[in-house]
Amino acid sequence: MPKTLIIAEKPSVAREIAPHVNATNRREGYLEGTTHIVSWAVGHLVGIAEPEEQHEAWQGRWNIQQLPIIPPKFKLAVLKEGQRQYAVLNRLLNDQNVSDIVNATDAGREGELIFRRIYLMAGCDKPVQRLWANDMTEEGLKKSLRSLMPDAKKRNLGLAAFARAEADWLIGMNFSRLFTVKANRLISVGRVQTPVLKLLSDRRSEIEDFTPKDYWTVEATFCRPEKAASSKKTAEEDTNELPTTNCFSATYHLPEDEKETRINFESRAHKVADECKDKEGKVEGVTSRKGTTKPPLPFDLTTLQREANTRFGLSAKDTLAIAQALYEQKKLITYPRTDSRHLTKELFAEILTYFRAIYPLYKDETVPAVDRIKDGKKFPCVNDKKVTDHHAIIPTARKANMLQLSGDEQKIYDMICRRFIAAFSQEAIYQSSTVRVFVGEHLFIAKGKVFKDKGWLVVEPWRTAKDNPLPSLRKGTTVHTEAIDTVTRQTKAPAHFTDASLLSAMETAGKFVEDDELRLAMKERGLGTPATRAQVIETLLSRKYIERKGKKIQATNSGQEVIEVISAMLPDIVSPEMTGQWEKKLKDIEGGKATYPEFMHSIRHLVAGGVHHIKDKSVAPILLARKAKEVGEREPDGKCPLCGGEILDMDKRYACSNWKRDDGGCMFVIWKTMFGRTLEKSIVDELLHAGRTAEPLDLVSKAGKEYSAHLKIELGQVKLEFANSPRPQSQWSGSTSQDAIPYDIAPEDMPPPAPLPHELESNSTQPAPNIVIEPAQPSDSADNNTNK
Repeated sequence: MPKTLIIAEKPSVAREIAPHVNATNRREGYLEGTTHIVSWAVGHLVGIAEPEEQHEAWQGRWNIQQLPIIPPKFKLAVLKEGQRQYAVLNRLLNDQNVSDIVNATDAGREGELIFRRIYLMAGCDKPVQRLWANDMTEEGLKKSLRSLMPDAKKRNLGLAAFARAEADWLIGMNFSRLFTVKANRLISVGRVQTPVLKLLSDRRSEIEDFTPKDYWTVEATFCRPEKAASSKKTAEEDTNELPTTNCFSATYHLPEDEKETRINFESRAHKVADECKDKEGKVEGVTSRKGTTKPPLPFDLTTLQREANTRFGLSAKDTLAIAQALYEQKKLITYPRTDSRHLTKELFAEILTYFRAIYPLYKDETVPAVDRIKDGKKFPCVNDKKVTDHHAIIPTARKANMLQLSGDEQKIYDMICRRFIAAFSQEAIYQSSTVRVFVGEHLFIAKGKVFKDKGWLVVEPWRTAKDNPLPSLRKGTTVHTEAIDTVTRQTKAPAHFTDASLLSAMETAGKFVEDDELRLAMKERGLGTPATRAQVIETLLSRKYIERKGKKIQATNSGQEVIEVISAMLPDIVSPEMTGQWEKKLKDIEGGKATYPEFMHSIRHLVAGGVHHIKDKSVAPILLARKAKEVGEREPDGKCPLCGGEILDMDKRYACSNWKRDDGGCMFVIWKTMFGRTLEKSIVDELLHAGRTAEPLDLVSKAGKEYSAHLKIELGQVKLEFANSPRPQSQWSGSTSQDAIPYDIAPEDMPPPAPLPHELESNSTQPAPNIVIEPAQPSDSADNNTNK
């Protein structure tokens, strides 16, 4: 009897699915029933083969001549740790008793890639359907199994998954090897990780280079005369004005810019305070307006991670792990790796079922929200057009036993439930007032706010919702300056990144946006996806390019060095904006607005052009300058000016004895032939002991012109010092300004993308090479007609 093979992403999910299709008989690597077989991957079982497996030309020790490594077709290989389970799946996929396949991997780009690689590697061509589960409850799985999608519906998602993986491989494999060989130390480059490191490196530099400056503000306390206050009491009782107090605080504002309170000169601040002390002031104007604060949208993964870090100090990785456990094991929340903060109308039709599940835990909070739903109110969070592959994270219809959850699971579940309730709650209503007081010619402004209805803020009580009332004042009211003082303040450096602020920066590709609507509009151009951002941070931590200090995350010296080198040579690769644009194109592939061949052609062009641009350039000046700044200037003493090592007389150079990587990899060197002449040992000794030649030397430029100049050691490099003569074009310089010029090479002028044999070179320059693996051969057409 023909059977349907269901492939889940992990064993735990397979065990959840199996009972619903009566696959209860345990076998080696799968579960079997009369009509279904349920098996699983264990994450990625198949990946892109290593360069040496792609072609023999890329075997052996890394060297510049191998680059660029751009396979005309990507070969896949079974990962070593996945060979056993792949063998099971390969046999099942090709079993003649299996008639069709159900892809039940995680419902997202990465899950799609896991399945399609296995399917391709096995050479399977049987029909496929897609199981797309938003929640793992029993009812949720039954619903998903009843509504399997045709594979074609998620085909573009698969293409985007392949494009993402191959772009990462090309950029990482080529530029990591290139910079590692040039720098003589391991340098890891990644399509997403490098721009994220750039954000952290720039922030550290901003903080270290920041010089605080003093400024002053003038703070005053004004009071109404008691007599005036009591005379208005009766009138005020009959109005809906703000609560009254007799005194209030106000801040001096500059006359040239009424939005500015900073005074740059202490004498001016004291002058203002002295001129206002014990003086009467006049209320020049009072404005009052009613305002509202809209309820927030439910969480997507990034906003959940940000909030958990801000409130509880949980890392992005920890929050994702907790949310994944609440989804898969506890079945208390919906799919967490989502980038949507909206719900569908279909789900909203059943929304009261979800409220019934959490009512026992949030009785006071749920009732007002449920009443609004029953009254037929409209809710911004319900919008089919803004739901992507998955809706926002919300609690499922399963009732939670909080005693069965860990402390951190309770915190995350509580956050998700409260945000879910808040999204359907009343907006917060407040009344704000602004009072302008003139004391002579000096303007002071006071602002107050009183909440009339705290609405959704009651559901998330940790948010600021305190009343700050001002007295009821009218234009022309006289007030007395009860107290006035100058306050010395300092400008502050930008704050170090935390998980929360770094995730925000990644979400908007480095553009710091506070407005939620603008942030949503920019999400398609972020760095990575909600599902991958935590892992990017962890990867940088594992490579010691960044470090945690409490809640702070900052670049290490090693990370700073990597970014300096890559920024000088390949500014596009470190650009958050560029990577954000790539992520947008991947989203467009998913939506059918862009094609896999177009995207991959642009990546191949970038890689080939980048390698061509920097292949013959040296990173030594950048690394030497960085090292010199890091260790500081050493007094010349005949030893290495960078690390104090002994100087060795070698074949063509004088080099530091610590040049080996195990000894620190010091790159200090004086070449025996420099600037068109041989440097005698006496000149080298003078440079090492004095740091500069006493007399100018006769030198020759590249153009063959003679000139004279002193030699000196500066920032770990031998440089020229001219007295009066104009500087000729030198044959060597420590400057890296030329390296920073972006390359601009027409496709027809680009070098061959890889050192392949003649029979393959003609294929390697096609504008849109494809992935594949034999025997399946994807098409090259621009409409994405591939067999992925």
